Amino acid sequence: MKIAILGAGLLGSLIARELIAENRDVIIIEKNPSTAKSIADNLDCIVHEGDGENIDTLIAAGVAEAEWFIACTGSDETNIVSCGLVTETFQHVKTIARARNPYFASFKKTGKRILGVDRIINPEAETAEAIARLIFRGMSPEIIDVKEAGIQLRRILCQKEIRFVGKSLAEVRSEIGPDFIIPAVLRGEELLVPTGSFVFEEDDAAYLLGEPSTLDRLFGPCKDALRKFNSLVIFGGETLTSLLLHELGIDASRMNALSLLGNPRIKVIDGDRLLLKAISATFPRIDVINHQLDDEHLMEEENIGNADIVLSLTSNQSNNILGALLAKKKGARRTLALVTNDLYSPILYSLDIDILVNEKTVMSGSILDQVRKAKIRRLYSFPRSEYELIEIQISTSFEHRGAEIQDLHLPKGFLITFVIHEGKTYVPTGTTRIFENDLIGLIIKKRQIGKIEAMFGA
Repeated sequence: MKIAILGAGLLGSLIARELIAENRDVIIIEKNPSTAKSIADNLDCIVHEGDGENIDTLIAAGVAEAEWFIACTGSDETNIVSCGLVTETFQHVKTIARARNPYFASFKKTGKRILGVDRIINPEAETAEAIARLIFRGMSPEIIDVKEAGIQLRRILCQKEIRFVGKSLAEVRSEIGPDFIIPAVLRGEELLVPTGSFVFEEDDAAYLLGEPSTLDRLFGPCKDALRKFNSLVIFGGETLTSLLLHELGIDASRMNALSLLGNPRIKVIDGDRLLLKAISATFPRIDVINHQLDDEHLMEEENIGNADIVLSLTSNQSNNILGALLAKKKGARRTLALVTNDLYSPILYSLDIDILVNEKTVMSGSILDQVRKAKIRRLYSFPRSEYELIEIQISTSFEHRGAEIQDLHLPKGFLITFVIHEGKTYVPTGTTRIFENDLIGLIIKKRQIGKIEAMFGA
């Protein structure tokens, strides 16, 4: 598969790296000469210097041979215009455009092509969905968002689970039961995929995968999960906040959708009166507070320490990190900070912030879900490793429908973690059969995505 990417900024370069790791043929088109040279020096792909809004540039770059054209420059207009040119000139090439204008966020759920763009990806809309899922799933640091509602990925410290330390994986599953799987273990800085003989150490962090009710039964409910709470504070009143409020089910006339969360009081704090006025007009039952976020008295005057959840969602990632840290220091039960790039990645996981959401990672995941074949979705990318948890839907082109897993002769390194058949989730064994329309989960290395596509019906 050949994929053309317009724009070698943070998002474009991340997508390129991911696709190169999957052994795709990648073409990058970049207007800035120094950026183009830097990318050419650091990535194993073709880099073409030129203007993506010029048809001659697109032709010279070889877009005609691509299956997908992804426009992710910093300009909505450039992204949409270039996709329109590609659609008109190379009708077989599918197009994706990043667009920050909130107007375009509404087109995602229609599934319709607009202005020659097959898929419009809005960063704020994608991020709002991700944060809403985290809230509805309890904002627990132990529970990892994997998109699939029927599956939960939970991370536990082995020192807190005496049934693990000093025992092999086979012994643990024999003692506790077969209704869950341990697809990965974090040991120091290294992520390991354990076999039956793997022995757990006290400092290991183990990833558990299974149905939420099964994990609760076997390991107890996550003590830190906030299924219902009384107060939610949001720092920042920009587009992301409005989209998140919509995702939580709030509109101008009702707040019944929040009953699942305990009908919490929601407060939005920002120093911009115009932003707050717009939020108040759309969500009249939300408390809007005009207060500068860098005011030294903010935490005390707004009683942030007594909040159940504090979301730091401004457009400044440094302020988001500091806001979440200060809220946690004051006593907030859960804090979440939005970051937009990897500037602080070396220190983020050592900070006292419960959850970090990286907009760039959310966006790249959404785009990769679109371009991958065989109905593949990335459910979770393990931090600082080459492993992913992915989900595949079995299609009619899969030659071994109805076969047992042990007869599939999967390549070494493939681990099937769950099978969802007719709405029911199964922890697979060698005798589990795979049928058409089943959803199966796998732990694989990114470079193996191409093999998965070939095997399961690309």
